[in-house]
Amino acid sequence: AVVSTQSTGTYHGNSFNMVLFPKLPHSIGDLFSAGQIDQGCLNSMDRFLATLNKLQDVFTTAGVSSKEIDLPQIVVVGSQSTGKSSVLENIAKQNFLPRGGGIVTRRPLVLQMIQVPEEVEINGVEYDTWAKFLHKGDECYTDMNCVQEEIIADTDRKCGSNKGISDDPIHLKLYSTKIPSLTLVDLPGLTKIPVGDQPRDIDQKIENLVRSYIKKDNSIILAVSAGNVDIANSDALRLASQVDPSGSRTIAVITKCDLMELNEESAAVLHGTSVDVKLGLIGVINRNNRQLSEHTPIKEILALEEDYFLNHYPAIADRMGTEYLTSQLCDILIDHLKRCLPMLSEKIAGQQALHRDILKDIGEETSDPNQAMILMLSHFTDNLTKSIDGRYTYTVMRPDPSVAKQAFSYNLAQSAGDTALIPEDTSAGAELFEVFQKECTDKLSMIPADKNLRELKKTIRSTSGVQPALFLPDGVFNTLIVKQLDMFDLPAQHAITKSHSCIAEAIDSIAAKSMARYPKLEREAAEISKDYLAKQKKTAQDFLEEYLAVEKSFINTNHPEFIERYQVAAALFAEAEKEHQKKRPAERNSLSVYTNTEPSVKKDALGRLMQKYLQGETATNEERANKEAELMEMLLIHYFCIVRAHLVDMIPKIVMKFMVRKLTNNLTPILIKALYTEEKIAELLQESEKVGRKRQASSKMIKVLLEAEKLVSNIAVGRSIE
Repeated sequence: AVVSTQSTGTYHGNSFNMVLFPKLPHSIGDLFSAGQIDQGCLNSMDRFLATLNKLQDVFTTAGVSSKEIDLPQIVVVGSQSTGKSSVLENIAKQNFLPRGGGIVTRRPLVLQMIQVPEEVEINGVEYDTWAKFLHKGDECYTDMNCVQEEIIADTDRKCGSNKGISDDPIHLKLYSTKIPSLTLVDLPGLTKIPVGDQPRDIDQKIENLVRSYIKKDNSIILAVSAGNVDIANSDALRLASQVDPSGSRTIAVITKCDLMELNEESAAVLHGTSVDVKLGLIGVINRNNRQLSEHTPIKEILALEEDYFLNHYPAIADRMGTEYLTSQLCDILIDHLKRCLPMLSEKIAGQQALHRDILKDIGEETSDPNQAMILMLSHFTDNLTKSIDGRYTYTVMRPDPSVAKQAFSYNLAQSAGDTALIPEDTSAGAELFEVFQKECTDKLSMIPADKNLRELKKTIRSTSGVQPALFLPDGVFNTLIVKQLDMFDLPAQHAITKSHSCIAEAIDSIAAKSMARYPKLEREAAEISKDYLAKQKKTAQDFLEEYLAVEKSFINTNHPEFIERYQVAAALFAEAEKEHQKKRPAERNSLSVYTNTEPSVKKDALGRLMQKYLQGETATNEERANKEAELMEMLLIHYFCIVRAHLVDMIPKIVMKFMVRKLTNNLTPILIKALYTEEKIAELLQESEKVGRKRQASSKMIKVLLEAEKLVSNIAVGRSIE
């Protein structure tokens, strides 16, 4: 097949020999669709691998990250100077990778090798090999020295020249008649000690980068180790065993086999008995410095490699060498791809559903502004009502509990700005419930019922006048209980304030989610809603204040719960006194017993006092004062608890009546009255550029995913790409 083109120019800078010409086929699939080759010329293996390359191309071009769709891939891992570059170049049969001391590969290199069936003629010159970079568009490189220079240049553009690294990959496509369709990911070489101007933590950075690739279940790990170094010290195999303990995803490659000593230990290594990897161990031979400097063709190197294994390891020679490694990688990748198909199909379907939901939330471009305004405002208020009822959620950012726990465990001082936040879905109803629980049930229950009652005996005496009262004075009880009830004022009002803040935050979050495409409308609607909520907050606070005043205005000692509690307590105390008299009939001093904090002891002591009082026993003035104070304290605590229980029940009702229901019932007409005017509609329904880009991106992504779905289906039924 001949592709006729017209040259658009030649680049001569920096001794490059880079020919620029119109877009050539990206993959065999493009050649198929162009009708330039017969699909039957490729065997089944090539079709599978070409399809996988096409999938990689589709997702890379669309900007789909590996977090979204994790395609099967072979990841090359090894320490510096183990010969990773030579392994890749021997497989690709081209010298195209940078070389030098220190860290040469500083970014992941995604190498897509694409087999083409025939040479391509350009201006009378036939090319059997060329390359293209994703970041260079349609520029085609026919000189591999230019490829090497561009890898270095693009690495420096991204990472600088200080030997730093980046996780942003370089995508390189290599087209050739001499190679199989195969994708390999070359990672920076592992290192232990920073050299020169390398960052001090370069070793950890590289290891983290490598680990992020090889930990994925869809990654095949090509662990490269040097044969002239003890394999037990291989960093590549160490990392591989950590993320793939069973070795089911790992294939080991031993380089520099010609530098290994010819002994039983070396033979055991190459036979694979020293390393537990399920995908096998293959030995290869690298080019030496002389061969590199003399530019010895890779074809000759591979012939020398074959001869070496036949002469020194004849029993396993057919399972050694670059050619065998290449065929094994193709077979392994195909088998792995077949196993991953169900999961891959599921992820593609999941991403399709996700982006369709995004388009549904964003909505189509507005054609009728008046209708759009009504729909958006109604949608917002409906979502607010549903959220109160727990049927609509929004996302909030909360401190990461694992980070908080770690900070506490290690006694780390973190400022609010340093606290790690994680997203969490919630509803307005759930948030309000938390406020009711914490601010009403918990905090009001924490108020001690016996607070301010320590001087009770003195208070009773000071209100009795010259002659002590024969019975407990009502005025004292009323005065003291009102003071006790005053303790509810601030916590109760604080609960209203917290409820208001909770609802206001829900308004902001729901408005942002419901009207994200119209930022101005979102802000206006949220502000109007919060203004109305603030007015209702004042109404709720006034009602609560009146309610507390009502409770203090009349102390109902005939309250059924108050009388019931008193009668039950009296009966218990009397029974306790009888039992106590049987055991210790002579005991009279109960004050020291009552001051004990155990409730059962208090009841026992108070029972004795009440029994003596009812039996008319003679008592000193001090004993009588103690009896009055203890009985008064019991009655005050009982009444205080009754009012507290009523208040805990009343505050949520006040919030729901005056703030929540008023808001949800009246908000839609309020918003329409304020915003539904001709001049405001035009101003507020201006869609943000971000939303427009998001709609465009999701639409594009759905098309990409549909294409990917078709490709995966073709793999599943054994068809080639179309």
